[in-house]
Amino acid sequence: MKRRGFTLIELMVVIAIIIILAAIAIPNYLSMTARAKKSRVASDFASIATALETYKMDWGTYPVATAQTLVATNSSYGEITGTSGATVNILGKYTASNDQGPIAYMTANILGSMKNPYDSTLPYKYTGAAASWTLSCETKDTTNPYWVRTDTTTNLSSATTQP
Repeated sequence: MKRRGFTLIELMVVIAIIIILAAIAIPNYLSMTARAKKSRVASDFASIATALETYKMDWGTYPVATAQTLVATNSSYGEITGTSGATVNILGKYTASNDQGPIAYMTANILGSMKNPYDSTLPYKYTGAAASWTLSCETKDTTNPYWVRTDTTTNLSSATTQP
């Protein structure tokens, strides 16, 4: 007599194996996406930090702003991209090396494409004084609600309040 199909025990063993594999894979996947989001923020902040440090080398100061989002309508955005809204990096003003502004330290397309991977409606924030700056973003995580990078650090640090 030929055997057609599977027994109930065989099906239960296969289902148990699939459940065990899923129990192993799902937590690894979730931690992988969390690491990828953090890496994206770190990479974006590193690019912005390079632009800010270059800006300071040219103009002798960082763009001054109080907790501004890096969007086209703000002065910090204008200073970095050399577009409207800038007050220092403008036509008619000269850098320390005698280059005439405006100078694009980062193109508007690149800065505009930098989105918060945790929630694209929550933009990156920049706070700058003449001698220091802070970049931050909200994560919507209860244990690490904000990622922060400053002019004195090269790595992200977590914060419980918006800097």
